[in-house]
Amino acid sequence: MSNQSTVNDGGRLQPLTGGRTPAPAYEMLPISTDAARAEATALAEDRARLLAGQGIDVSVDRTRDLLQDPGALGLYEDGILVGALVLRTDPDTRHWGADGRDPGLLAYLAPATVGSDQVGRLLTLWLADHAASNRLMWVWCEVPCKPGPVNEANQWLLKFLRDLGWETPSPAGLNPTGERVVRLRLRAEARPALSAAISVPWASR
Repeated sequence: MSNQSTVNDGGRLQPLTGGRTPAPAYEMLPISTDAARAEATALAEDRARLLAGQGIDVSVDRTRDLLQDPGALGLYEDGILVGALVLRTDPDTRHWGADGRDPGLLAYLAPATVGSDQVGRLLTLWLADHAASNRLMWVWCEVPCKPGPVNEANQWLLKFLRDLGWETPSPAGLNPTGERVVRLRLRAEARPALSAAISVPWASR
């Protein structure tokens, strides 16, 4: 019988070497170079093809533009990009009324960069923990919801986020640029054990 130790991580046994917990398998890193943006665009194109197979038409151009934002972050698994988001740490949420008075973060998520349950759950857990570690109350997200024909991609994203625990506190409204959006929020929640799964070398924890 092997003397190698194991640790239970959400029901899965992970090996330990010499009694030490292995390094986190995931990293959250800025998408700030041309190479990183090209990798993120390739991921978005691949996810868009998968969603198209389900009858969901995703705009890769919109995702590509989103990834140009200085707040773009990528979730990497063993050095390979698996998901991405854009994070605003000091958002203007006055258009939210009373809902936007509490301190929080604003996350931009695209169907093409959160196209799996596992990635979406990891991003959600990380956002809630990141907000809590910065002594904030909420993470907000706005999903475009234009009047007229149903946008299947946005409807998919809304259902996806709600299934992950995001709340819809108010009906659709307009953001500062005049775009009609559905507002969602996620309560900040500290998860100290998350650092064993996701390292964040760029952030002060």
